[in-house]
Amino acid sequence: MRIHNVEVVHPTHQISIPFLFELMLFLTSKCMSHAYIVRHTLSI
Repeated sequence: MRIHNVEVVHPTHQISIPFLFELMLFLTSKCMSHAYIVRHTLSI
């Protein structure tokens, strides 16, 4: 039972790490562009 669990979890784990990394990059770039727009609007 334990061996079967590891087999199921491992591929999911491998997929989720790049997915989380891309999600983090996406959110960071979104926040950066939002902050840039706010700063640009305030400077005008």
